Amino acid sequence: MVLFKSSNEKVYYYKINIYQTLFGDYLIQREYGGIQNHNPTNTIKSYAPSKKEALCKVLDIVVDKKQLGYLKRV
Repeated sequence: MVLFKSSNEKVYYYKINIYQTLFGDYLIQREYGGIQNHNPTNTIKSYAPSKKEALCKVLDIVVDKKQLGYLKRV
């Protein structure tokens, strides 16, 4: 899922992905930065033991980011 935010004539993005690892747990990878940059500003990785917990964590992150002004473009 990719969220976008416009601020000071710049556009920022926040990208969240979930991957299943070889060990059965789930990797939540968050990446953010400015659209005008070639590389992301930062990448954050965290793990969840089940798919349900990973989806709950992602939902919490998305709600927090939407409160900060990030929106999903259609």
